[in-house]
Amino acid sequence: MDAPRRAATSPARSVTLREVAAASSVSVSTAARVLRGDAYPVDPTVRERVEAVARTLRYVPNVMARNLRRGIPTTVGLVVGNMLEPYYAEIAQTVTEAAESAESALAIVCNMQRDPLLELKYCRRLWEHRVAGLILAGGLFDQWTHRLKLADLIGQMADSGVGVTTLSPRGLGVPVFSADNYKVGAAMAEHLLGLGHHDVGILLGPAQSAVAQQRLAGAAGSLVAAGARHRVLHLTHQAYAVEDAATRLAGPHPELSGFIVGSDSLALSMLNALRALGRPEPPPASIIGVGNTRGLMHAPAALASVDVGLAACSRAAMENILARIEGRPMPVVIEPEPFVVLR
Repeated sequence: MDAPRRAATSPARSVTLREVAAASSVSVSTAARVLRGDAYPVDPTVRERVEAVARTLRYVPNVMARNLRRGIPTTVGLVVGNMLEPYYAEIAQTVTEAAESAESALAIVCNMQRDPLLELKYCRRLWEHRVAGLILAGGLFDQWTHRLKLADLIGQMADSGVGVTTLSPRGLGVPVFSADNYKVGAAMAEHLLGLGHHDVGILLGPAQSAVAQQRLAGAAGSLVAAGARHRVLHLTHQAYAVEDAATRLAGPHPELSGFIVGSDSLALSMLNALRALGRPEPPPASIIGVGNTRGLMHAPAALASVDVGLAACSRAAMENILARIEGRPMPVVIEPEPFVVLR
């Protein structure tokens, strides 16, 4: 009775193709053709025998080793800012779907949890796993701390042949797939101005973030040109209590009637903060976020959001990497036009 328990706790060993071939009494090349599903003609009886042996031995092809031998790795890494955010969840959904549709590709998603050190760590690990491409989607958080280390690492990865893309401006010298964030900020401000708001609160990510800087510049430019007033509060990448930050912006300034925030989840936090302050619920679109994500489907009030083409940018970044792997011409880097959506 003890032997099975000892066997169950012993380290597992992967069965090799050579072992499957030997147990099936066929050559390694024949076993490989059968298990790859090649169209190469193999006697049906032999095919069934090889497949049965593979199932019995629990053989699983080592795709990474095969691709390394062929010199064509097909694994793509994706580093997202925070998987709990609908914004990043939509990116991950699109990238994994694009990898699946490519059949030969696999996407590995890493959650940096708003921590720039984790972003560095995951980039190194993905490189060690010989990814063919890397998509960075964590640029809405702190981009300044350890930025030089990240730039150096990305440069080394690109020099080694890894195709690197990013979904926000990072100044890393790689293709960027993103809407113009100046236009995003301007669209948010102009929408609130059109509703008659002339005292606007702006709640964005870290001041060091290029995305936050550009959106603020676009919004402030439109507000100042219209003679409207605005107040700004930046979140740090460690500020998880976003409703507290929303309260700190809206609480001391009851004159603020329109709010520009950096994401749809922040829009919901701002709505909760206003309710907690006893403020009358704002009319539709007095709070406007970014992303047009599915998270707003369950919002308790009508909110507006700027669609920045998350899905289109994510697919284009993946297509750029796949084209590089397959030796096809690189697709044109897209810059979708942002537009306001009422949810």
